[in-house]
Amino acid sequence: MHKFAVSCLLAMLAISGMAHAKVDENKVCLYSDPEYKGQETCFSVGQHGWVGDQINDKVSSIRLYGNAYAKIYSNGSFRGQHTVVMANTYKLDAMDDAISSLKVGVRNSNDFACLFEHNGFRGTPYCLEAGQSISDLDNTVLRRNEGASLLVSGKTKVTLFEYPNFDKNRQHSQMTRSSSNLGERPGDWQDENVDSFQVSKRFSTETEKAIDLTETLSSELPLTHLQVLASHNSFNSTAYFSGQLIPGPNHRRSLAEQLQLGVRFFELDVRRGDGYTTVCHSFDCRFSSFKISLRRLLGEVDSWLKGADPNDVVFFYLQDDMSNDQEGYKQLEKDIKWMGSEVYSIDSCSTVPKDLTLKKIRDSGARVFFYKDTGNTGCSFAPSVMMGNGFEKNIGVASINMHDPHFDVDTFLRSQECHNNFCHDTVTADEARVGIINGVNAIGLDMLEESDLDNKSGRLNKQLWAFGPETSFGAYSNGRTASFLGKGDRFMKVDWDKQQKFACREQDGEWNVSHQQGRIVQGKSICEADFPGSTFDVPMNPVEAQALRDKMAPDEVIHVNFGYKGNHLWAPGKWGTLGSRMGNIP
Repeated sequence: MHKFAVSCLLAMLAISGMAHAKVDENKVCLYSDPEYKGQETCFSVGQHGWVGDQINDKVSSIRLYGNAYAKIYSNGSFRGQHTVVMANTYKLDAMDDAISSLKVGVRNSNDFACLFEHNGFRGTPYCLEAGQSISDLDNTVLRRNEGASLLVSGKTKVTLFEYPNFDKNRQHSQMTRSSSNLGERPGDWQDENVDSFQVSKRFSTETEKAIDLTETLSSELPLTHLQVLASHNSFNSTAYFSGQLIPGPNHRRSLAEQLQLGVRFFELDVRRGDGYTTVCHSFDCRFSSFKISLRRLLGEVDSWLKGADPNDVVFFYLQDDMSNDQEGYKQLEKDIKWMGSEVYSIDSCSTVPKDLTLKKIRDSGARVFFYKDTGNTGCSFAPSVMMGNGFEKNIGVASINMHDPHFDVDTFLRSQECHNNFCHDTVTADEARVGIINGVNAIGLDMLEESDLDNKSGRLNKQLWAFGPETSFGAYSNGRTASFLGKGDRFMKVDWDKQQKFACREQDGEWNVSHQQGRIVQGKSICEADFPGSTFDVPMNPVEAQALRDKMAPDEVIHVNFGYKGNHLWAPGKWGTLGSRMGNIP
């Protein structure tokens, strides 16, 4: 067997234990136009010394399915300029219309990084997996002093160097997040000034642990009970327009950057395009330079998902601007199907099921789902998009009182800011915190910054209701449990088992604190003894958490039924079945 084929086989065997969701066939698809449009030609794992006359020197974008990566060459038989592509690439630039051969392999891990030649992850990348490095970018098509944006997947640390050969006596910096503009984020010297870089695996940060724990905790809730970090007009960002100032931007960050800040809910405005779904916003839709394709955005999210935690599920709310155009809905269905097996879908013309949970989505092998307002319907032409009627209610932040009770077992309540050149309806971090405790499921934020997550007073940080970075230390150590706190900005902390009282939940959703103390394995029996018919339980959203806290003394700390089960995974209900949430108001 050829050495390259052997290495691919070994990589596929290794990666079989790495993937958490069902994975599409490992393959690489080349497209004749940017943003994954035009003629599509796909290649399976192996060496392809000639791409064929139809696509030779006509490739403008690349999509990677499953765990595949590509080494692309400008000449046949693996000669000429070359680079390594591990992330979806929507516009090649340096190697545009210049690919004649490629090798398709399989990544050994989900931890990798790609340096792109232009802002917004545009242009030809050079990508490395954790454990790899490139001592001189002049040995690749990217060249020295060309990298302008960085896409990071998984638990990855990237060290960028101003000079070749990893010269630490010159300027260098470490990054763990994607940056759609190295000139501004993190700024300083990196933009178009990188000559070499290294990629290594890292441990989860305490903030990443807090996000993961909170997602895991709510994974079995009906979506109408769920609280999720959200952004408003998520696509309407200067990250996507090569420095052009769009008239009314809502963001400076890309979707990949928003995802790495914990956002899992995106709002996109969709319209019929020229053969493919277009995403644009209001006044900006009048100008072709301010439109992007849905495929471009989905390709970016797909790149991030390759290294996402197993608990991560991404919501897409679609604002229907199709104007009852059947061809537009057909485009939409085609573009969503293009994303592959990651999409969760049900029968045509269905509303979002009341019993749908993140766990059901993940257990199906999917990672994303789409729903939209009733709009012009179009469900028979776009069955992969569920209907939001009866599922969602939307109230802008200018019209909602966050201090009022809003929780409804049957309705997903979404609110959003409007903060751009035309409006200034905003929500503070403290108001967002109050809103989620009172039952607002998603608060769409504008102009997101890293400080919104990294600072304790940030708008995203304040919505990490269950765990924060300061209460997540040691989360992935054997024997760890969760304790519930009677006061503080977080409701829970990672803890060790000890003698404490227990959180008990009645069948009608009422919370109580046990009279008896014990070790955590005694929770089921003690709750049943103190409150017959109750379960040893754990609050799974901020509404439930506040209801339990209302039954506690401020200095009290008690057991909840949430613990570490190994392999970086926590489990709600580790010490006995939790009570049903269907139809119950906390």
